[in-house]
Amino acid sequence: MRQVTSQQDIQPDRVGSFTIARAIPNPAVQFAGPIMLLDHLPPKDIAPREIPDPDGSFAHPHRGIATFTYVLEGALTHADSSGGHGTITSGGVQWMKAGNGIVHDEMMPADLRNNGGRLHSFQFWINLPARNKAEPAEYMPVPAEDLPVLPLPSGRAHLKVLLGSYDGSAAPIPTFSEEFIWHVRVEPMGSARVDLPAGLPVVGFLPGQGAIVSGTEVAAHRSFVLGDEGSDIEIVNPGADPLDLLLFGGAPIAEPVAMLGPFVMNTQAELTEAFHEYRAGKYGQITYPPETG
Repeated sequence: MRQVTSQQDIQPDRVGSFTIARAIPNPAVQFAGPIMLLDHLPPKDIAPREIPDPDGSFAHPHRGIATFTYVLEGALTHADSSGGHGTITSGGVQWMKAGNGIVHDEMMPADLRNNGGRLHSFQFWINLPARNKAEPAEYMPVPAEDLPVLPLPSGRAHLKVLLGSYDGSAAPIPTFSEEFIWHVRVEPMGSARVDLPAGLPVVGFLPGQGAIVSGTEVAAHRSFVLGDEGSDIEIVNPGADPLDLLLFGGAPIAEPVAMLGPFVMNTQAELTEAFHEYRAGKYGQITYPPETG
């Protein structure tokens, strides 16, 4: 089995009016293959009208990466300057390839703002190879029913393929560097074995409660790094509630990285160009669909 080589507590941060938990990057992990950021919005109960209607103030640009959002509870609406828009609900994901530049906004749909409810979500940033940084932007929402869910051999756990593939079943979203994101759920007092892709770095995150991973105790709200030796891991849930675990990674991109804010390019000159083109309005403007404000 692959062993846990390090584990790190999450770092709190603010995104808009929300307090989030940043799982990576951290002192042990700058990249998990091409995946360079994971932010966790813990379950948040939202009162009716607590969140104002969208006014465009949260809209922001990206270039050179893909963003990937997973909604575990609640709903999120997306709109962007390429004309992409959609709402994902519990269990669904949305992927946005920023490519050569985009402006996007993420907001709560009107029924959640008006009536209140719970929101629980995750967002990943995924670096793109240079050739894909130059491509036009794309957006794809995927509802929960279109994502493969595979029972694991123990019978007390299952694996949901959010991105990439597992055991021959693949999510419908494009990948560029063998990237994968899996959601493993283990029933109370249960255990599971998960096969891992050979030769790829793998990182895990426990958003809700602790687990025993290949014999090592990992506390709740920690990310952990797996070593290179072995082909699988064992996950044991010692608790009385279902255990959620995210596993993710991919093939490292052997290219230089130049990053500033929401732009991830290969050189400082490309970063400068990205900012100039954004300020010149070349990323376009968002036309908000009527239902999103």
